[in-house]
Amino acid sequence: MKQLCSWLVFTVVVLATTAVTAPAWAESPAGLTALTQLEDAFTNVAETAFPAVVVITNKRTVQRPVYPPNMLPPEFRFFFGLPDDPDQDAMPPPGMRRTPMPAGRGSGIIFREDGYILTNYHVIEDAAALEVKLRDGQVFDNSDDKNAVVIVGSDHETDLAVLRIGNGKLKNLPTLPFADSGKVKVGQFAIAVGAPFNFDYSVSIGHVSQKGRYGMQLNRYENYIQTDASINPGNSGGPLLNLRGEVIGINEFIVTGSGLSRGSVGIGFAISSTLARQVADNLVQNKGVMIRPWLGMAMQPLSEELKKSFKVKSGVLVNDVFKGDPADKAGLRSGDIIRKVGDTEVTDPHDVQFAVLGYKPGEKIPLVIDRAGTGMTLEVTARQKGSADLTRGEPEEGGGSLLGKSGMSLEESRDGVKVTAVTPGSAAAAAQIRREDVILEVNRHPVDKVADVEAALRQTANGVAVLYVSRHGAKFFVPIGIGDEEGKE
Repeated sequence: MKQLCSWLVFTVVVLATTAVTAPAWAESPAGLTALTQLEDAFTNVAETAFPAVVVITNKRTVQRPVYPPNMLPPEFRFFFGLPDDPDQDAMPPPGMRRTPMPAGRGSGIIFREDGYILTNYHVIEDAAALEVKLRDGQVFDNSDDKNAVVIVGSDHETDLAVLRIGNGKLKNLPTLPFADSGKVKVGQFAIAVGAPFNFDYSVSIGHVSQKGRYGMQLNRYENYIQTDASINPGNSGGPLLNLRGEVIGINEFIVTGSGLSRGSVGIGFAISSTLARQVADNLVQNKGVMIRPWLGMAMQPLSEELKKSFKVKSGVLVNDVFKGDPADKAGLRSGDIIRKVGDTEVTDPHDVQFAVLGYKPGEKIPLVIDRAGTGMTLEVTARQKGSADLTRGEPEEGGGSLLGKSGMSLEESRDGVKVTAVTPGSAAAAAQIRREDVILEVNRHPVDKVADVEAALRQTANGVAVLYVSRHGAKFFVPIGIGDEEGKE
C-alpha cells in the first residue's frame, strides 16, 4: 500500500510539474521568432499562390428526362419549379433533354499572364463545357461563349493539358513560377493548394517524401514527386509549392488505403515541375501539338548477371535498334551500353528517356556508349516522334533481371531457332522464356540452327548465358543459367 501511495504522489507531482512548465521554445525568444518566421513563410506562400490558382469545373453532357405537366403529381411540382396550375406550364413534349451538368472539379495554375492555364488532362477529359473560376471571383464558362475557355492542347502521355481563358484579351494575370524539380530535396517542405472535395483554395502542408518516382503505369512518361501533404479529389491539376512559392509539381493522384475511403493517407504524387513546364511550353509553342524527340531504340536495365556478362559496372543496355530510325543511322547497335546522354549519366532506361526529352527534334544528341569494352561517342539526330512509333516493339518489363538455369526445347524454323517448349520449374521458365520465342544470338554470337545454340552455350564461361530473343517483334536480352554453378563469379 505504501508503494502504491508513493507512486500516486510521484505521478501527481510529475503531472503538476508538466502542466505548469512552459515549452522550451516559448521561453526562448529566438525559438519563437524562428517558428513565427516559418509560419509567416507558409502564409506568404498561400497569399501569393491563391491569385494564380484556378478552380475548374468539368461539365459533361447528360440526358435528363422531360415530363409533361400532367404526368407529375401536385406534391412533386414544387421540386421541379412548376406552377400549381398545369395550364400555366410551357414545357416541351415528353422526351430527353441533353444538358451540361457539373461532373467533377479540379484545379489549375496560371502560368502565363495572357491567360494560359496548366492542369491535368483527366480534369477536363470528356467535358461538354468547362468553367474556370479565378480567386477574384471572375468566372469563364464556355457553355455559352466557346472562346471563354479554350483547350489549347492536351498530352495523354503525361496527363497534362493547357487551357486559355478570356479569348486572348487578358493581360497581366498573376502567375506562378516553376522551380527546377531536379534541385528539389527529399525532406523539404511541400505545400499543396487546390479544391479538395469542393473546398476551394484549401492549403495543406507536408514534406517531399521522395522524388523521381516512376513505374506507376498511369502514364507513358512518369516523373513524380511524392509528398505527404494532404491531396484529395479536387486537388488534381493544382500546384505543389516550395517555401519560395515556386511550383515543384502538378498534383495528380493519391494512393489510398483499403476500404471505401477516397481520402488522403499521406501518399500523394505530383508531376515534376520540369516535366510539366516542358509539356506546357511545348503545347503552347506548337499550337496544341505535343512534339517529342524520337531515337528509335528499345532498352532494358542491367541486372547483375548482365553486368558480368557485358563486363560493365553501370549503364543501360540497348536491346533493339529500329531499322532506318535515327539510332540506326547513327550506328547504334543492340548490345551497346549507354553510359551518358549528353552530360547526364544514366543507369536506367527511365534516365535515358528523360534525358532525351530535354532535346528537340533535329538536334544532335551525344550518346556515350560502351561497345564490347570500348568506349565511344555517337551523335544521334533526333526526329519528331509520331503515333506510329508507339506501336514499335519494346522489351517486356523484368527482362533484364531474369535468373536460373536452362530447360527448353528448340527447333529450326523459317524465322530462326524457335522455342517449342519450356519445362516448368526450369531455368528457362524462371527466366520467362516462352514457347514461340525466337533465339537470335547466344553470348553475342548469331545462331541459325539448334546446333549453333548448343555450341554457343558450351562456350559460356561463367555459368550464365545471355540470349538475344525476339518475341512478337520485340527484341531483348535474357540471362539464363546453363548448368551447375561451378566457376560462377
